[in-house]
Amino acid sequence: MTPIDIATLTKVERSILLYAETCCVDAGGLLEGERMNADDMTALRKFADAGILSFGRIPYHLLASLSGLRQPTHWITLTDDAWQLAHALRRQRAARGSASRRKVDEVLAEREVT
Repeated sequence: MTPIDIATLTKVERSILLYAETCCVDAGGLLEGERMNADDMTALRKFADAGILSFGRIPYHLLASLSGLRQPTHWITLTDDAWQLAHALRRQRAARGSASRRKVDEVLAEREVT
């Protein structure tokens, strides 16, 4: 297994890993092809080659039985290393905060002063 350094991940690689992690948690590891492009597929293959995940197309004869609100086309399984990498990415993203959260924090800080 080739280690993946979080600092060297591209925006596409970070994005597809977080999408895959979300699908593992919320959709049983089923991905929707309409939400992925060629760059995403390249990143998934890179991660698969590094040994941190496995993925593939759902067999055609199952597609109709799996469709509903979602239209899954691929399956994915993350290794412990992929889960740890996704967790680290989520922590990074959370630490950045947002403009909306900063506004809330400013108002809360003003309340404590008065």
